Amino acid sequence: MESNTRSIKTLSARLSELIKSEAYTTSTITHIEFFIRTLLAYMDNNSYVEYVPEIGKQFVDHCINDLQMCSSRIAYAKSVTGKLNRLLLGLSGRDALLPGAEILSLPEGLMKSLTDYLTYCANEGIRESTIYQKYRVCGRFLQNLAKLGCKEILDMTGENVQKAFLSLESMRCWERVRPYLRFLFDSDQLGRDFSGLLHHCRFPKPQPTVYSAEEIIRLENSFDLSSPSGIRNYAITLIMTRYGIRACDVAALTFDNIDFANSRLRFVQQKTNSPWEGALIPEVRAALLNYIENTRPNVKECPQVFMTLKAPYVPVSGSLINTVVNYQFQNTGVDISGKKHGSRVFRSSIASNMINDNVPTEVIRTVLGHESEYALKQYARIDMKSMRLCPLSVPEPTGVFARILSGKKVDSHV
Repeated sequence: MESNTRSIKTLSARLSELIKSEAYTTSTITHIEFFIRTLLAYMDNNSYVEYVPEIGKQFVDHCINDLQMCSSRIAYAKSVTGKLNRLLLGLSGRDALLPGAEILSLPEGLMKSLTDYLTYCANEGIRESTIYQKYRVCGRFLQNLAKLGCKEILDMTGENVQKAFLSLESMRCWERVRPYLRFLFDSDQLGRDFSGLLHHCRFPKPQPTVYSAEEIIRLENSFDLSSPSGIRNYAITLIMTRYGIRACDVAALTFDNIDFANSRLRFVQQKTNSPWEGALIPEVRAALLNYIENTRPNVKECPQVFMTLKAPYVPVSGSLINTVVNYQFQNTGVDISGKKHGSRVFRSSIASNMINDNVPTEVIRTVLGHESEYALKQYARIDMKSMRLCPLSVPEPTGVFARILSGKKVDSHV
């Protein structure tokens, strides 16, 4: 990395320009710029010219121990150094302003191979969210390899590949790491195909979690509609409980997807890339209008409907929606003991409740936006009422098995 990219003056100037381009309040901008100046003075007093994360940590300790700042000001100091750290690592725009992006530290040779693989995935049309998951899992795999002494791809051996994979402590990671290893072989970066060392593992699918219609209504009625977050989260949740729409699709909704004039909701599903359309239910329409007219930040250049409520205003993510649902379940009195309580449960609950009302499974498949009839098997698993009509009676034990059950001695045969 070139020296000027670490210059505190260069980094602080970039950060100042960046925060002014976003929808921060005047007060927040004033606080951030104050801490930028304070950091500049601290570095000048210590004869530091180039900024590194360790200096940022020293500066926060200086604010705590020497300047004895209050907790709110220390939070601003940490926020400023965090933004500078992300700028230093090459992030730009809102990625530099917002914490949360996992930043990998890898030897150059390993990082190049990962970048090549992610570029290949993007050219193959793989979704950004999936590419990010590949980045996280394969990146941690490469970090494990680096700890074993691998600095270049050619340093890989079958032994350290297996050790690095097992250190991930999740056999499910094979579906991310194995294609990466296969890519290295197919692209002639490796002379051996190590992907065969990682075997496919099948895991039993748990019984889908369902909540009754009464429990779902109780959840819906638990939102505080006198607060901005309550108004937004109620509208988000109502879309999922009434339609079974996935959290990622709710997060991606734009104003073009909502036809208030004709009371229609339509969008392309991110998971299946197939269209979905339905009538705009009156209570959903009312909740959306209440949020848009009274709560949504005035960020006209952003097409997404649901936004964060603090600057820098950005669209909500699917993970944030899951966090909202999880929190609401835990604070609404609905019994969640031993049950999942994320946004996915709304889909299985809708399917279960429709099945109980004798709605044809083909209609359920259409409502939930599945393309394949294979998905009907999932609905059959939660049709407990019908499944109880099908069990076979247990046959009476006979022969050796009967004698074992009776406790009698059984002759062994070799």
